[in-house]
Amino acid sequence: MIELLVVIAIIAVLAALLLPALASAKEKGRQTACISNVRQQSLAVILYADENNDLLPPTAYNNANGNEVDWPAMLDQYLNYVAKIHHCPSDLHSQTNSYGLNELTFVDLTDPVPPPLTRLASFHTTSTTIMQGDIGTEDDFLTPRPDTLKLTAPGSALNDEKDARPSNRHANRCNLGFMDGHGEHLLLSQFYTNQNPTNKWFLP
Repeated sequence: MIELLVVIAIIAVLAALLLPALASAKEKGRQTACISNVRQQSLAVILYADENNDLLPPTAYNNANGNEVDWPAMLDQYLNYVAKIHHCPSDLHSQTNSYGLNELTFVDLTDPVPPPLTRLASFHTTSTTIMQGDIGTEDDFLTPRPDTLKLTAPGSALNDEKDARPSNRHANRCNLGFMDGHGEHLLLSQFYTNQNPTNKWFLP
């Protein structure tokens, strides 16, 4: 009986040691899947521009029937219509979309008086301008704001239901895609908070 209790105690200790490592490994796998999603969507944006006279897709527009079409649907043809590419496996709050396009770069054609669509060639530093990334929070970076569409710049307010702040759901880091197509895994302090100038990672 004593031997059995000793074995059970040893198993309990080993489980306590191994479970955090297993959880960390699982999250690392989810983070890897997420950055793959980001890169595929970034490439899809570039392919879209290539087929549309260098114009970037809008975050949303109203079709001929008056129905809103959002950017994930516009990219689906370049992603083989794989819906899960729009959803981060670590996002426990959103049902369909975990990523947002840079609101200072991508035009929302459902706005009252939208500006012209942005051309990909208009960017001076594509490798340091954010295209899109993990989103889904309020101003406190904690309160969920699920299934949003636009990554709001640091100097801008959350002024409609499509806007959200970045989500650092991967070990306090955020997966980001840049205008040249590459992806990075950054802390909020590296691209969003206390930047000078405030929107330096978001402007063309």
